[in-house]
Amino acid sequence: MSPFEQVRRLAGLVTERAPELVAAAQDSLPFPHRVVRDDVELAARRLAGFDQLLPQLTGRRPLGTVAITLPGNAILSNPVATVGSAVLAGNRVRLRLPQRRKQWAEVLAELFSDAFGPAVEPVDQSGPGFLEAGFADPEVAALVVFGSDDWMIGYQELARSTGTKVVFEGPGKDPFLVLPGADVRAAATAAAVSGSYNAGQACTAPERIYVAESIHDEFVDALIGAAESLPAGEVTDPRTWVGPLTETGAAKVREQLDQAVGLGAEVLTGGRFSSTLLPPTVVVRADHRMDLMRAETFGPVLPVAAIGSIEQALSLVEDSPYGLSATVYGGPDWLPHRLARSHGDVYRGESWLDRRWRLPLARYGGRRRSGWVWEWRSDQFVSRDGPRSSVRELSMSDD
Repeated sequence: MSPFEQVRRLAGLVTERAPELVAAAQDSLPFPHRVVRDDVELAARRLAGFDQLLPQLTGRRPLGTVAITLPGNAILSNPVATVGSAVLAGNRVRLRLPQRRKQWAEVLAELFSDAFGPAVEPVDQSGPGFLEAGFADPEVAALVVFGSDDWMIGYQELARSTGTKVVFEGPGKDPFLVLPGADVRAAATAAAVSGSYNAGQACTAPERIYVAESIHDEFVDALIGAAESLPAGEVTDPRTWVGPLTETGAAKVREQLDQAVGLGAEVLTGGRFSSTLLPPTVVVRADHRMDLMRAETFGPVLPVAAIGSIEQALSLVEDSPYGLSATVYGGPDWLPHRLARSHGDVYRGESWLDRRWRLPLARYGGRRRSGWVWEWRSDQFVSRDGPRSSVRELSMSDD
C-alpha cells in the first residue's frame, strides 16, 4: 500500500468511526463536546484534502525516520495532520503521545495502527527522554516537536552536534487589530469567539487586542455582549463553549489577571473563577507592562488596549518574542503584508477559526519564538522561521 493509500485509509477510518471517536474523546479529554465534535469533523476534512499535497512531493524523497511528539491540547485534527504528513512523505514515524492523556493516547495509537501498521510506532516516554533518544539515534532524521519555546531552545546544541533536523511548533501571543473602516460588531464577535474557543486553549487564539481610540468604546461594548453570549460550563453540555482549565492553567491565568489589575487594568465582564472555570473575560486598559499582553495566556481572556495611530499599533504588535499569526479588521490595504513579516499568517477580516474551516490544510509555523526549523545545509547550521509545508519539511530533494 502506497503512503497516499495509507492516508486515504486513515481518512476513511476517521469518517467511519467519527461517532465513537467523539464519544471516546468526550470521555477522556477535558474539552467541551462541541469542540471535540468540531475537531473530529475538521480531522476528516483535512485528510480528505491530502491529495492537494501530492504535487509538493514531486522530485522529493523521504527523510527516513521522523520522531514526533504531539501537544497535550490536541484532539484529533492536529495528530492526523502531523502524522499523516510524515507518512505521506514516505517516512517511518516514532510517535510520542501525551502521557497525561493516556486513555485518548490509546485510542489514537489504535487508529494509527489500523491505518498505517508498522509505519507508525507509538513510544511511551517522557518528553525529555523521547527527545534525547531521538537525537542520539542516527536513524532519526528529524524531530517534530510541539511545546514551550523556553524548554525547546535548550536543545539547539544537540541539534547542531547530531545533525538531526528539528521542526518546532511553539506558542503564540497573537495580536488582533481593530482599526478605522472595520465592521466593529463583526470584529468584536470574531475576537470573542476565536479568543475563547476551547477556553482560549489554542495557540492561534487572539490574546491581545489593539483598538483605535475612535472606535474603542463601541468595540468594547460589542465585545462584552459577544463574550457574555458564549456559554461557560460543563464539558458534557452540548451548549458549552468555554469549559474548565487545568489547575496549572487556571493558576497561571489567575496570576496574569491579578497582576494586570494591580497595574491598572479593569475587568469589565468575567474574571471570576468557579474552581478552574473562567467565563470569557474582557479586560480594558491593558498595556505592555503586563504579562497578560506579553506572555502566552492559555485561557478565555480578551485584553484590550486603545491605540492612537497605526504606527503605535505596529510598535506594540511587533513588541513580542512571538509571531504565530495576526488578525486585522479595518486599516490600510498594506497592513497585512507588513504584519506577515513579523507574524507569518495574517487573517484579514476573518478569524483563525474562519480560515481553518475555509482552508483546513492551512500551513503550520510561526516567526521568532513561535516556531523554527534547525538543520544543516551544506556545511552551515541554520535556524529559520515562518509558515511552512509539513510534507516538504519532512522530505528532501532528489538532487
